[in-house]
Amino acid sequence: MPVRRKRLTMWLTITGATALVAAGGWWASLWWAAFTGDLGVPCDKAAHFARAAELPAGTRDRNCTTGQWMSASYELDFRAPRQEVAAWLRASYPDTKISEDCSRADACGQPQLHGPTPFKDEDGHRLADGVHVELDYEDGDVAHVRISGFTV
Repeated sequence: MPVRRKRLTMWLTITGATALVAAGGWWASLWWAAFTGDLGVPCDKAAHFARAAELPAGTRDRNCTTGQWMSASYELDFRAPRQEVAAWLRASYPDTKISEDCSRADACGQPQLHGPTPFKDEDGHRLADGVHVELDYEDGDVAHVRISGFTV
């Protein structure tokens, strides 16, 4: 085999192996992010899964993630004006009693979700079986909201 052909073969082999390792690493990082619940998703999708209304006006610092191992889970984390959050919670989970007797937050609640299980939307997509809400009140009129929705 001529030297030039050997070099080309070696270059193609190394390039192909490098591309394969890079693609495998990228896939593994996405898999691990989904496994640990750190895979970013649009907050509208997370709110829909948690059976919540569209996020309140003035929402900022949005961070929404999903994960799936034995069950699917979505986490919403955002800040919004306190009164907007109160109205949004009433619209999203009307029967929920928000309690100030919480160990990790200023206020919390676990909405009772109604309907036949497993919960699905009109398109047949699975929705949360359970939701947990945590609120922390910051600098005057700001509420830090953390919502986790999960299947069982």
